[in-house]
Amino acid sequence: MAELSPLEIAEMTKSLPDTQKMIFAQQYSSEKKDRGTAVILSLFLYDRLWLGDTTMGILKYITAGGCGIWALVDIFTASSRADEYNRNKARDILQALQIASR
Repeated sequence: MAELSPLEIAEMTKSLPDTQKMIFAQQYSSEKKDRGTAVILSLFLYDRLWLGDTTMGILKYITAGGCGIWALVDIFTASSRADEYNRNKARDILQALQIASR
């Protein structure tokens, strides 16, 4: 999965008035997670907690990253999980703005 592009964001927000587009942009930029930071945090077994996956993050800590195997896999998948988090966060913000405008 690729990073959420400005084109995708423009497509998502095309039905919003300009004021809500600005609110969306401000809210999204403050809540999105950086892909590189996710990879770095995966080295310290903290990526899942940082991306809001609390249960799996705690299990990862308890099992020491699945004796290293889970931790190794997470190093390579952390950026795609950050992208997924950002997409879900953008949808949540968009949905909240649409509900608020009704």
